[in-house]
Amino acid sequence: MRAYLLPMMILIATSVTGCDRSDHYDTITNYISIHDGSIAVHAPGRADADITAAGDLNISGTSVTVTTAQRDLLKHYYSTALTLRNHGIATGNAGIATAGKALSSVASGLASGNTDKIDSDVNASAAKVEAQAALICNDLADLRSTQETLADQLPAFQPYALIKANEVEDCRGRKISRE
Repeated sequence: MRAYLLPMMILIATSVTGCDRSDHYDTITNYISIHDGSIAVHAPGRADADITAAGDLNISGTSVTVTTAQRDLLKHYYSTALTLRNHGIATGNAGIATAGKALSSVASGLASGNTDKIDSDVNASAAKVEAQAALICNDLADLRSTQETLADQLPAFQPYALIKANEVEDCRGRKISRE
């Protein structure tokens, strides 16, 4: 059987409960959440930077003037953050399905005496979780890349460029280990 060591996915999958509540912040990463249809980027000691689907940027309630290129980057940042959240939810659901499959396979295998089938059944489900996890890491890499470009082109965004390269590397480096 496999043990899942992807706490970021668990955080993402469990933190998006109640996504349709407008009074609730849904955490995407340690630095990013969704609230009232916009993405809030949190930086220590600073007011949140809010990004809308239209590519508007507001910091501390003040609209930041952006160029068309910057607006396009902000739109991409917004959509990538939502994709990351959605892939997190899908990964959480795949993990739950894998746990259910594991319990079912153990019960079935023990009842029938065919315990050899347990591992292959669980491994097939686990492969789906691994594929979903890879999507999360790709989304995080895309979000970081967009963040870096935004920070280079939009000085007001620089303090909000908090996703580090090692976070992407750590995500991609996490392996689902065999027990």
